[in-house]
Amino acid sequence: MLTYILSHRPDEFGLVLDAHGWLSIKELLRALSEEPGWGFVRRSHLQDAVYLLTPRRFEIAENLIRSLPANAALCRATESEWPPALLYRAITRKSHPVVAQQGLRPPPDGQLILARNVEMAQRIGHRRDPQAVLVTVQAPAAAAAGTQFYRYGEELFLTTAIPPNFLQIPPCPKEEPKKPASKPSVSEELGHSTAIPGSVLLDIQGKPLNRSKEPRRKKGPEWKEQARRERRQRRRQPR
Repeated sequence: MLTYILSHRPDEFGLVLDAHGWLSIKELLRALSEEPGWGFVRRSHLQDAVYLLTPRRFEIAENLIRSLPANAALCRATESEWPPALLYRAITRKSHPVVAQQGLRPPPDGQLILARNVEMAQRIGHRRDPQAVLVTVQAPAAAAAGTQFYRYGEELFLTTAIPPNFLQIPPCPKEEPKKPASKPSVSEELGHSTAIPGSVLLDIQGKPLNRSKEPRRKKGPEWKEQARRERRQRRRQPR
């Protein structure tokens, strides 16, 4: 499988080698995980293949891998040619608004990869976003305006950029309006938690917040004398 991908048909797996035949190990592992029976492969397995096979058939340098010897035909795209009527690319949801406004742009480390069919475009796109957004490219119109397309294998085309007027892209989803924040209660504003039964909440000056529940003032000694007079008057009344 590794020899087939790195030496013969990387395009069949949605992969593109660089000018020296190198491929990102991370991209290779993602592609292998999609193949039945190959999901177990890890970097350690690739390293075993590099160092245990004789003669050496693969080479690893940091995060890259390539076959030995590198297939020169796979290290570069063919001459520019007239593209098919439609090409496809699946983009991340995060990049959706940017692509809708500015068009398709290549990543910093490579060329813009376009697929001949929807299935391949979605396969590549789902490696970065399980809900990738499908973009359709009006390739002949873009070519007539000066964009060059380079065929890479049987499944892919490479280019530099596609302006937005040559793209068919779904409308960006509308953002849901944010709900207004509920007004905090007086106790929340003052930093108090829910009051414990029987307790009294105080404001900043230390005064009770609920005036109706203020403690009753104690009565002075004169109320006792008044009570005695009332009792004496009741005794004097005839029965």
